[in-house]
Amino acid sequence: MALVGVLLAALAVGLLLYMMLVVFSRPDNFPPGPPPMPIWGNYVQMLLVNYKHPYKMLDLMTRIYKSKVIGFFLGESPAIVACDYQSVKEVLSNPHLQGRPVNIALKHRMFNKELGIFFTEGPHWLEQKRFSLRNMRDFGFGRRSERLEAEIAAELRDLVELIRGGREDQGVVRPSSGALSVLLPDVLLPVFVNALLSVYTGARLPRSADATVRHLGHAAMQFQRSSDATGGFLTLHPWLAWLAPRLSGYKDNIQGSEKMRLFLEQHIEEHKQTYSDDYMRDFIDSYLREIGERGKTGEPTMFTSEQLSLILLDFFFPTASSLPATLTWALLFTSHHLGVQKKVQDELDAVVGRGRLPTLDDRPNLPYTEATLREAMRIRTLTPLSVFHKATEDTTLQGYSVPRGAIVITCLYSMHMDGDLWGDPNTFRPERFLDSDGKLIKKDFTLPFGAGKRLCAGETFSKQNLFLTFSTLLQNFSIKSDGVPSADSSVPGVIETAPTFWAQFVPR
Repeated sequence: MALVGVLLAALAVGLLLYMMLVVFSRPDNFPPGPPPMPIWGNYVQMLLVNYKHPYKMLDLMTRIYKSKVIGFFLGESPAIVACDYQSVKEVLSNPHLQGRPVNIALKHRMFNKELGIFFTEGPHWLEQKRFSLRNMRDFGFGRRSERLEAEIAAELRDLVELIRGGREDQGVVRPSSGALSVLLPDVLLPVFVNALLSVYTGARLPRSADATVRHLGHAAMQFQRSSDATGGFLTLHPWLAWLAPRLSGYKDNIQGSEKMRLFLEQHIEEHKQTYSDDYMRDFIDSYLREIGERGKTGEPTMFTSEQLSLILLDFFFPTASSLPATLTWALLFTSHHLGVQKKVQDELDAVVGRGRLPTLDDRPNLPYTEATLREAMRIRTLTPLSVFHKATEDTTLQGYSVPRGAIVITCLYSMHMDGDLWGDPNTFRPERFLDSDGKLIKKDFTLPFGAGKRLCAGETFSKQNLFLTFSTLLQNFSIKSDGVPSADSSVPGVIETAPTFWAQFVPR
């Protein structure tokens, strides 16, 4: 018995020493922050403070530790958080902080290879990104294009007619007393999805396929809501993918991705059957041509059908989830701020009128409309922690040491709600983006799409389509606040989304 007692005492002392070692072991010149705990680092502490929105714990730490750069631990991995404009910009411009940490779900999504452009790094990532953007621009992505703008205009006319007609058979519109009930964000999905499909496949889906589009949008949202931005416990314990696939978010991550990928691969196969070197119909054709050209050399190549499917997926899932979610937030805020809504509509009436839809040519002459969208993206940051970065070399951030392999986080929520920068960050006030003459201020301190080499590849495409859809809806309808969730309502995930709701649209 005495021996057992000695062994237990030794075990207790060893455990205590281990915990003290963990708690007090911080890298040299590491940013201020909480001491790490064994096994989970500070992740459990984040959840205890704010289970739904762990990024708010990071924002709280900037005040506790009186620093805009915070250091904490995700399990055994050191993590450094940039929480103001200067530190965020430094992260985004530092070439040694552009890596991507991935968990087991993201690895399986990519068939355990370096595929796509969203969750990859290094020279192959850069090559695929540059090729994709260069060739997608040929079909209107991220630039002015008469053909694509005509397709989007047709889609917007269909949207206005669908809402005005109150067609209940579509499942997204229904008549209501003195108004029309419109299901958000579902009613918006075809506009954004078809704009991208026009680039991918050369044509948009017919109205009869709206149910398919909504199915894809729900799959994209399933993927986005499978975890918080940290990757959750699945990042710390990969074995949870098998032990608790649903609870860990693994199953939703894989299922959501697979639904979208299978749809896109059908289009790839159809293009292979009808492909001709003589005529490039769309981006898929351009990529298939590159696969063929690389194959002729007989050398190993990253240009493959699998790579194409993941590239399509990496542009598709934010288009089918983030853009409808962003616009839903903008409509939600304007419904709760009727003075802002009226100013937008007065500007649209004066510049565009009611006889035609707004176009991108009108955009420079609609500064208040543009400012309202910017303010919506600031006050409700869609990606509060953006997408995590990883240090590929030892480097520094605001004078602090960043060891190779460390996770680096840009807390866009803290930056967009920084009282030192915005003065009244909790107030929805589009005027903050306008000068004394009512023109847009050239310097925009919001970074909803990031910056630098990791700038969202779809920034221009996204801004164009958000502007066109937002201005078209407010040109044709007023949105009542009846039944609209409060601005504080949100569904957590990698992106911060409003709950699905029926909004009251009143034809103008």
